[in-house]
Amino acid sequence: MDPTAIDAELDRIWSLAPGDDIRPPLSLAPAPFTLASAFPVDTIATVSVAAATLAAAALGSASAGAEPVPLDGGGALASCTGWLRRNGEPIPVWADLSGLYRCRDGRAVQIHANFPHHAAGVAARLGVPEEREAVAAAIARWDAFELERALIGDGMIGGAYRTLSEWAAHPHAAATAGLPLLDVERLGDADPIRPVAPEGAAGDGRALAGVRVLDCTRVLAGPVCGQTLAAHGADVLRVGAAHLPFIPMGVMSTGFGKRNAYVDLDAVEGRATFAALAADAHVLVDAYRPGSLAARGFGPSELARQRPGIVVVEICAFDWVGPWAGRRGYDSIIQTTSGLALAGADAARAGGVDVPDGQPVHLPVQALDYATGYLAAFAAQRLVAHQRREGGSWRARLSLLRTRNWLTSLGGPTPFTPAAGLPDLSPWVHTVDGPFGHIEAPLPVAGRWDTPPAPLGTSPAVWLS
Repeated sequence: MDPTAIDAELDRIWSLAPGDDIRPPLSLAPAPFTLASAFPVDTIATVSVAAATLAAAALGSASAGAEPVPLDGGGALASCTGWLRRNGEPIPVWADLSGLYRCRDGRAVQIHANFPHHAAGVAARLGVPEEREAVAAAIARWDAFELERALIGDGMIGGAYRTLSEWAAHPHAAATAGLPLLDVERLGDADPIRPVAPEGAAGDGRALAGVRVLDCTRVLAGPVCGQTLAAHGADVLRVGAAHLPFIPMGVMSTGFGKRNAYVDLDAVEGRATFAALAADAHVLVDAYRPGSLAARGFGPSELARQRPGIVVVEICAFDWVGPWAGRRGYDSIIQTTSGLALAGADAARAGGVDVPDGQPVHLPVQALDYATGYLAAFAAQRLVAHQRREGGSWRARLSLLRTRNWLTSLGGPTPFTPAAGLPDLSPWVHTVDGPFGHIEAPLPVAGRWDTPPAPLGTSPAVWLS
């Protein structure tokens, strides 16, 4: 990676958030390995991690900019791999029905069915049992785009594989092509707020000591944001409901430093509890389905009225504009529908690899999720700093699709040889014992986590101080 290009991207991202402080310089130790890809995955991973790290340095130091902030490039890449072991064993990433299926028109679709209700919904649409062979046989009777439209209409997670040129011609691509990587909006007036750091270990000078973060997220990008803020000293409370499904690997890999409470927003009591939490929060990270919190009285404008001075960070998949606005999706579905996966296959063939026709080659890691999560942490910290100086209530918005557009704007597809697996990450992995057992996962890039991952619903719905 070119250090000059890294600095240029950091300068551009820094300018997207309000504030007049100068970006601290970065001292980057290059990674001793790469994440082989047709697109510059290493660059967006490093830049997004660096942005979050520099934002913490600027927030936590009265003399920000005086000394370069160190960043281990290997640790930055390792933190974006999703590497995880529980009691020495990897945890399955995909459910039985998730994966690629062939359609009658020769095209392929990807089904994402890691949540049980998504698997049930796909099987119901197809009129078959929740068995892979039955699902495959049924999908083979559909055209790919026809099935994609049906699944979108049902609220399921799936998409047809497209080429880059097919995606460029899609109306949603046109509607979202010019969006900034992140945008910021002032929601209303408020006095500056300066959180008070608690006494004891949590008040040890970390940049976010005393900051309360209401973590309304699931799966990966949003939880990465909350976990990053926790490493810098924030009191991060992840809220969810007992009836909602979850992915165990996601809870374990992104639960460091957080507490987890059940708050049912469909119940009167739950909404009252949530309102009380929001009234004392400094940051709320919303990665629920777009409109979900607003439908329950907790949209950004309502939150700004209820809690003047709050910083709201919103994350979604396909963004808030265009014909697919609010569509459900995950990193791999963005790769599928927007051409990255088929372009990866073409680039691998150009690199001399025998990839069968129609077989996709996805990014080597969930780079869109991780980069978006770290950029969300960057935005949260920059807005907390700006709020302390200038006041106001603020909202930042990011989407996986915007991060995808950033990735492709930096270059590619470039011929490459896919790696057989991840490199040796042992220098950047730590081991902790906790409620889930013996957990091995990447170290925090900066700061520290005070607690291991904990099961959902194991904490009271209160702030620590």
